Amino acid sequence: MKVQFWGKELEVGGKYFDTNMRDSNDILHDAAALRARLDEEGYLLIRQLRPRDAVLLARRQILEKLQERGDLAPGSDLMEGIVNPDAAFPATTGTREHQEFRALPAVKGLPRLPEAIGFFSKLLGGPAAPFDYQWVRIARPGSESAIHSDIVFMGRGTHNLYTCWTPLGDVTVDMGPVVLCLGTQRAEALQPYWASDVDRDLIEGWLSKDPIEIADRFGGRWATTNFRAGDVLVFSMHILHASLANTSGKFRLSTDARYQLASDPFDERWIGESPMGHNNFWKPGVQLEDVAKSRARWGI
Repeated sequence: MKVQFWGKELEVGGKYFDTNMRDSNDILHDAAALRARLDEEGYLLIRQLRPRDAVLLARRQILEKLQERGDLAPGSDLMEGIVNPDAAFPATTGTREHQEFRALPAVKGLPRLPEAIGFFSKLLGGPAAPFDYQWVRIARPGSESAIHSDIVFMGRGTHNLYTCWTPLGDVTVDMGPVVLCLGTQRAEALQPYWASDVDRDLIEGWLSKDPIEIADRFGGRWATTNFRAGDVLVFSMHILHASLANTSGKFRLSTDARYQLASDPFDERWIGESPMGHNNFWKPGVQLEDVAKSRARWGI
């Protein structure tokens, strides 16, 4: 089997890509072991952390909204999320345009469900809290996200911060799930990139669209897995990641929430009743530095 990743075909089980992510349910009740594994591997895959019914309700509410807009195939099963090929919904995984979906009750409530708060409080060693802003991803066939680290988008508060990626439904590899370049959270050469801020420096944020170049240069290997509704993938702010191309005929729905100790400083862009988000990076007409120029400046 091969996957599509920014114009490259990567063989599953080959030099650059695998689907054998290790789950950490065996150490779920051992906070020290969870922290050690997260530090070493850059991620924790937890199966069925979130209540499946709650995740599927969030999925249903998003799909109902998409159906109202004509984005689902006429006559198809709502929960399958089959794309109407004649609809004009953009092939994007971005979230600026998705405010109406973030506000849906079941979607908005996901980050603060007790299972997730309890898990992160145990992992972090104290009361945990999510950002008020939650990223919603609605990826139709053809969409994929470029290779990046999250820290350049949300690094103004504590760096003891973690992404929690939640598939809203069962997500197979052909639907374009998140993919991590294992080991890159320790790549010292990336320090100048990690020290950047997209709003301050007006950079594009992503680092590359070439997964082979990244793996060869930083010694990592790309990995993902098949997910079921209720699973979560927790990962470092520094690990390089992206999403595979969605080559299915369905929408891939997911959310990203960020968790930290409630007592630590928050990045002010992502908290409050109406978080301001990227005040410069998202500004209409803003001129961002080309990624090639940024990389030359960083020496990477």
